[in-house]
Amino acid sequence: MKFRKIDDKLSMRRPLVETERLRPLEDGLDNDFEWSERLIEGADWSGGHGDGSLESSAIRGADLSGAVLSPFEVVDVTVDHAVLSNARWEQTTARRVEITESQLVGWQAQFELVQDLYVADSRADFAGISIGSAKGPVVFERCRFQNATFLGDLSKTVFIECTFPGADFSRVSNAKGCDLRRAELGGITGLMSLKGALITADQAVEIAGELAVAAGFKLA
Repeated sequence: MKFRKIDDKLSMRRPLVETERLRPLEDGLDNDFEWSERLIEGADWSGGHGDGSLESSAIRGADLSGAVLSPFEVVDVTVDHAVLSNARWEQTTARRVEITESQLVGWQAQFELVQDLYVADSRADFAGISIGSAKGPVVFERCRFQNATFLGDLSKTVFIECTFPGADFSRVSNAKGCDLRRAELGGITGLMSLKGALITADQAVEIAGELAVAAGFKLA
């Protein structure tokens, strides 16, 4: 098992994908699929519908914009330079998944269970990310979440060099342990729902006015 080191205290398991074993997948998105050890490269699944599982596979340069996957189980999968804009992942179980340098604008991801999810260098404006239960690290690095919405359990989530202009956290149910110390917090709404999250003293000063307003004070 390979690990990704996040910092001195945190590491996470990486997807187990053996490149030499991958077989090209030429089938289109369909109902009740069970794919394992597949390479999905350059596929156009835009606007498609399907349900099933994907395991030990790689998605590269594929267009999944507007695709609806429900229910969806994704285990040991890498996604790189893909388009997931306005796609919907519903009733999703995700274990050891990496999404890098992809378009996530309007992506609606409803995770019933998530463990070892890493998303990096992606634009996720207007995305909706819901986590029912987090059993392991969820890391977002160098992502932009303009006007995005977060819901559910963020207790295992780490944000690194992310920005949140206009992002809504008001429906987060558990933020205890959520690590925001390396993120830019300006412009967030729903700050009071982030009780228990980790921030620095400097960050607390920077958002003092927004916190005061969120707590009901009137600034004069």
